[in-house]
Amino acid sequence: MFASRPSRVRGALFTVVALAATSIATPSAAQAEPPAAAASVVPPRLRSESTVPYPEGARGDATVVLVLVVTTDGTVKDATSDGAGPPFSDAALAAARAWTYEPATRAGRPVAAKIKVLVTFTQPKPPEPEPPPPAEPLRPPSSASRSAARAPVIEQARVTGLRAEAGRTASLSRAEVRQVPGTFGDPFRAVEIMPGVTPIVSGLPYFFVRGAPPGNVGYFLDGLRVPVLFHVGAGPSVVNPGFVRQVDLYPGGYPARYGRFAGGVVAGELLDPLDRPHGEFNLRLFDVGAMAETPFASGRGSVAVGGRYSYTAGLFSLFSPDTILQYWDYQARATFALTEDDRIAVLALGSYDYLAQKVTPDAEPLTLFGAEFHRLDLRYERRLGRRGKLRQAVTLGVDSSGISAERSTRDRLVGTRTELEYRVSPTALLRAGADMQLDSYDVRTGLSDLSPSASSIASLFPSRADLVLGARADVVFVPHERLEVVPGARIDLFTSDGAVSGAIDPRIATRTRLTDRVSVLSAAGLAHQAPAFVVPVPGLQPGGLRGGLQKAVQQSLGVALDLLPDTTLTVTGFHNGFFDMSDPLGSTPRTQQGCPPGSMPADTLAGDRVTDPGQGGSNCGARFTPGTLGPDRSGGGGQGADSTNGQRTANALEVRTRGRSYGLEVFLKKRLTSRLGGFFSYTLSRSTRTYADRDYVATFDRAHVVNLAIALDLGRNWRAGSRVVFYTGVPKASGSDDAPTERLPPFFRLDVRLEKRWILGKTAHLAFVAEWLNATLTKESIASRCTLSGCESQFIGPVTIPSLGLEGGF
Repeated sequence: MFASRPSRVRGALFTVVALAATSIATPSAAQAEPPAAAASVVPPRLRSESTVPYPEGARGDATVVLVLVVTTDGTVKDATSDGAGPPFSDAALAAARAWTYEPATRAGRPVAAKIKVLVTFTQPKPPEPEPPPPAEPLRPPSSASRSAARAPVIEQARVTGLRAEAGRTASLSRAEVRQVPGTFGDPFRAVEIMPGVTPIVSGLPYFFVRGAPPGNVGYFLDGLRVPVLFHVGAGPSVVNPGFVRQVDLYPGGYPARYGRFAGGVVAGELLDPLDRPHGEFNLRLFDVGAMAETPFASGRGSVAVGGRYSYTAGLFSLFSPDTILQYWDYQARATFALTEDDRIAVLALGSYDYLAQKVTPDAEPLTLFGAEFHRLDLRYERRLGRRGKLRQAVTLGVDSSGISAERSTRDRLVGTRTELEYRVSPTALLRAGADMQLDSYDVRTGLSDLSPSASSIASLFPSRADLVLGARADVVFVPHERLEVVPGARIDLFTSDGAVSGAIDPRIATRTRLTDRVSVLSAAGLAHQAPAFVVPVPGLQPGGLRGGLQKAVQQSLGVALDLLPDTTLTVTGFHNGFFDMSDPLGSTPRTQQGCPPGSMPADTLAGDRVTDPGQGGSNCGARFTPGTLGPDRSGGGGQGADSTNGQRTANALEVRTRGRSYGLEVFLKKRLTSRLGGFFSYTLSRSTRTYADRDYVATFDRAHVVNLAIALDLGRNWRAGSRVVFYTGVPKASGSDDAPTERLPPFFRLDVRLEKRWILGKTAHLAFVAEWLNATLTKESIASRCTLSGCESQFIGPVTIPSLGLEGGF
């Protein structure tokens, strides 16, 4: 297909260095396959033209690693790249998607496979001056004398069926995330564009996932639980993108490896160490970040360091002198191979956030929010031949948050975990593990200075020691090449401040391939969680297991279609049931008849009996609005006095409700690294709560959530993109629970991105990036303020982040 441009074809030489086909659902399946099964495997063989043109306008040499998914009909279903960026990666990907293979086989039957291909670009030499016309016509050169690209040769092939984890939602590759406007190249920020995710406020990294509140969403990094993933406000994630290989969202029915959360799970996986020095950096208006990694000891070991530092304090001194905002984070990893099968590793990471306000020029700033966490994870990993792997880890950590030295909370923790993957037969992979964590909470409340109302709130967070133990196992069972079943279970024991609770969480997920392009996925499970705070805050955890464990029954059924080699469509229906749920954000019912709109019946929080509605709302209690932790004193009713505010707020944090969430999710994606790519993410859902025999729409329910993005290659290493975010407003307070649900105004926002990239050498690159979240400067209505005279919408924002920056790597 490139024969018409032979001078460009000579610039690309190909060598396949390895083929490591793996099951997405079973990452170690390639290494774990028994010898008998491996002996019957025949890897894919390229049968089409394999040359790639040297990109126009490029300079120097470059290397691109392609990861190709080859289907059972020999076509390339998916292709991603690592190493050099555009235009080399674009050229390699464009060519690879047109390649065709003899499919891989196992025991004579075609199976899908994942292979790695190393593509080396060599800059063509300038053409030599044409010689003078010969005296006699020259003969055409023979085919043996022409310069031709070598066809790939596959080595060390291991092939298994290629299947995605059934409970995982659609995801984006790291290269694609860079092209999504509004994410600032942060893999974790891509979570907000996934179907099933509803933001609290646009731009802030706290979400409802299929109706579960932010405090019920768990964060994991390479199997290590972390308290938060994002910096204060609309800040970036606490992990440098250069460390992250992929980020998965499990909105429900997640694998048994993840537990103790009654909502969704966000799981990030680290990049494996590379065998060459490499690094990345980014310099933006509000922060600077970098990471670097290098091998040592002849490749037996590797060390990587990274971090981010914000200089927003200087910017705020110019635009908002009364505000102080600071954050930083760090990451470090070292690995060393003791033998071919044994490796030790150390992972350290931490984060710091500080938000304060200057009340007077001479006084100390008033701390509004201060938090930090640190983790040290020591690991020993052993490869169990070709059947599996074992990891043993010990974790030390410190979490803290507070507003002063006298009013703060600190959690010192120590934990261990064991993770095993072992192939017990050619059709069954066992994944098992056990873990323990001891948390010692030191809470300083300054009780002598607190009012009785504030003491009521502080009583929910006592100094104490919490211990949690757990064990889990599941089996990836593949009885037929078109069917995968993953049954599993977790057993957890929770102890806190003298209270003890246990939980057994069964789970099952299936994947059925109806055809090579159509699959049906299902997931179901039961999940338990200790009482939680409104949003994740380091070191801030209610104590005593008051009200018992939260419980969630999670179910989903979906269809995945491969429409084109780089275009996929997933449609999923889901239903979640919640029991004994801690959800102050979503648990404010609409007003009883006879109470001022937006207020809350007194018995909802304080246990008081509601009197005759004709009494004019004297027992209606204080008004609650979405996103507040306590009552608003401006509401009607005699229960809103200062003497009861703290007790009501404390009770609000302890309120337990039932609820459910159901809906439909659609995710259509054309690979964003294509010349023209994009995605469409849509969630249609309804979340309800039940309290005191009253059913109502959850306070933060949004019926429609839409994300639409497009990314375009403009040529000459220019790329542009835009993204539209739209969702309907939250429910508005009304005079009766039986009245139709009225909503606040909907929200619309536009994000834009423009990038220019320069290739500086074989692997080095530099890029200028202009990006703007909420370029339309749209304000968002988050609540209605109600009095006896009526209700009006309350707006926040606009929450907007313009950014100019430089990015680079080598």
